[in-house]
Amino acid sequence: MRKTSITGFIVMVMSFGSGCAGALVEPGHRALLFDPTNGGIQHEVLQPGWYRMSCPFWMAGNKCPHVDDFDVTFSTAKENVHTLSMEGLPLDLHIAVVYRPIVSELYLLDTDIGMNYFDEVIGPEFRSAAIGVFARTSYQDLQKKNGAIEDEVEKELRQRLRGRHVEISSVLIEKVNYDPRIMESLQARVVTQEQTLAQKQQDDNRAAIEKHQVELQTEAVTTRAAHKKVELAAQTEQKKLELEADAEQKKLAAIAELDVKKIQIQKQTDEDKFLIDSQLRNKKAERQLTVEQAQIDQLKANAEATTKVVLAKGEAASRLALAHAEAAEVAAKAADITTNQVMMHAYDALGKLGGSGTSFMLGDWSKLPAWLFPRVPAFQNAFGTMYPYPGVFQPSGEGSKVSSNP
Repeated sequence: MRKTSITGFIVMVMSFGSGCAGALVEPGHRALLFDPTNGGIQHEVLQPGWYRMSCPFWMAGNKCPHVDDFDVTFSTAKENVHTLSMEGLPLDLHIAVVYRPIVSELYLLDTDIGMNYFDEVIGPEFRSAAIGVFARTSYQDLQKKNGAIEDEVEKELRQRLRGRHVEISSVLIEKVNYDPRIMESLQARVVTQEQTLAQKQQDDNRAAIEKHQVELQTEAVTTRAAHKKVELAAQTEQKKLELEADAEQKKLAAIAELDVKKIQIQKQTDEDKFLIDSQLRNKKAERQLTVEQAQIDQLKANAEATTKVVLAKGEAASRLALAHAEAAEVAAKAADITTNQVMMHAYDALGKLGGSGTSFMLGDWSKLPAWLFPRVPAFQNAFGTMYPYPGVFQPSGEGSKVSSNP
């Protein structure tokens, strides 16, 4: 065993003598190399591992290079804080803060603050922030609002440490030591509050029971009122139905009466229309009869006028014939014509007056036989021709016949 120790010592001395010294950076740590002969602190952050640093054993220690090792894991520091609450009551608090350095800012942390950054920066700022927050906190809120108070202290501490190259993870209130007198006061207050709450609970229970009884009574009254309301509603509905039925019946009766009146009016209208049509037809028939009667009267008038005209023409012709006869008689007398010749000329004139094929039977001549008028020259007038048949006188030209035939 002693031989081994001597051998190890010899190896170590040879190592120092040959410049094989070095530094180990453990996991969870970062380091910065400090080389007095090469500008001091280096900017490069050394990762976990073994780093060789040559330094002869005869060189002074302050001239040898070394590393500044930083624990970059979250570390917890606990502080006892003695302060006053918002009411001015004393508080004894045990508070913990979780922190770590910012790896990317290790060079600035080492050059600005140094390895002892917690005691230099974090601790004082943490205590100051805690005192300020608890001075604004009520004594009764310490147990009710722990989380909110912790968050407020953490926020205040982060604002204070901004730009100090460290990271604050959380702040925890581990314990609060109250003053005994305050505890007694709190206990008394709690007891009083409990008694008050118990009394209030009893009062609330009694009030609840009374309220329940009142509600039951009110519900009973309401139930009776509801029943009464239902009855009234039923009666009202029945009355409404009766009124509606009565109104419907009256409406149906009115409609039926109106229909009857419509039928009567329609019947009367049809009768009046039939009567008017009948009267119109009668008027039309009368008017037609009047027209036809007027036509008949016009025809009668025309016939009478025609008859009168014919009679007038006949009378005029007769008068003319008589005039001619008288003139002929006068001429016969003047020519020494016999009476029979004049009579024959008169008959000839009458024959012309009647037209062709007309026979005139005058006086007793109608009773004479035809053989009394022989066909002899003695019975010819001076202006006529011979009679073609016995007993018939036919003047010359377009004249009329005088026949003795019945």
